[in-house]
Amino acid sequence: MFNRNPTAKLQHQLCELRLEERRVCSDIKHLVSNNKTIDFFQAKQLNTLRTGVQKKIKSVEARIMPNIIA
Repeated sequence: MFNRNPTAKLQHQLCELRLEERRVCSDIKHLVSNNKTIDFFQAKQLNTLRTGVQKKIKSVEARIMPNIIA
């Protein structure tokens, strides 16, 4: 089903990216709420992962929007 419809495939990819974004944000919140000490490398890695996922989400949303409008 997803292979035939490109819009459905993009929507599926968007859902997976949203779940990944929630997981990363949850990891960050969990570390902050428990007052755990993390090193700079780990913080940078989580931030890079979060911003990377957000960029991918924007990219997928940009590909979906023209299809919805048309």
